[in-house]
Parts: sequence; C-alpha cells; structure tokens
Amino acid sequence: MYRSHERTAERIRQDRKADPYISVSDLVLKYRVSRNAVRGVLGLPPEPAQPRPSQRRPLLLDPVRGLIDDMLCQEHQDHGVRLSHRKILQRLEGEAGFEAVSLSTLRNYVRKRRPEIQAEQADVSQRMDGHELCM
Repeated sequence: MYRSHERTAERIRQDRKADPYISVSDLVLKYRVSRNAVRGVLGLPPEPAQPRPSQRRPLLLDPVRGLIDDMLCQEHQDHGVRLSHRKILQRLEGEAGFEAVSLSTLRNYVRKRRPEIQAEQADVSQRMDGHELCM
C-alpha cells in the first residue's frame, strides 16, 4: 500500500502528541522511516555525526624515523651541508640495513620534515643560545 509522506509525517506528530515520551527509535520502527526523517518531522535537530575512529596506518619509515631526523638535525647544524635524498637512502641502507622504502617515500617525508626541524632548531636557538637540540 502506498504511503504518502504527508500522511506518515502527520501520524508521527499525532503519536508524539499522544505520548510525548515515545522515543525516536520507536517511531522509526513503527513507521519504517529513517531517524533523520522522524527528527525532521518533529522539529528536532539532527543527530551529530559520530566521529570515525582514525587508526593511523604504520608507515614504512617508522622504524628509522628517528635516524632520519638525526641526519636532518646534523645537516642543519653543519651549515651549508645538505644531504640529498639518495645520500640519506644510502646511509639508511648502510647504517641500519633498511631497504624497505622507496626514494619517493623518503623524499616525501624529508620534504615535510626538513622545514619542521629547521623551525624547531631556530626556536630552540632563540631560547637557548649555544645549546644543541640534536644529540
């Protein structure tokens, strides 16, 4: 049987008027409509969206992230010496035996992290004259 939206909305309002404590869930089950439809008919604000739990996927660089950061800190302390992405990758392969990352992945990480480390170094050097951040 065809149900008109207006008729369903009117019946929802009548049920709520007859029993002000009837839940939205009960009306949803009774009229087979969505929760948002019932809340809209009753003039209630829509339910807030539930935040999805974000689970960070482990990156390939996680095991050597500290080593890369140390290289970038050392690079910043040695003014004018800038390690290329290939040199960093070669050092990772030689020092840590780490070969599970591509050059592009390393490049993306270094491109993001290098300015952050420089900013951290500049901030620390302003607060503490002459002390080193990276050891």
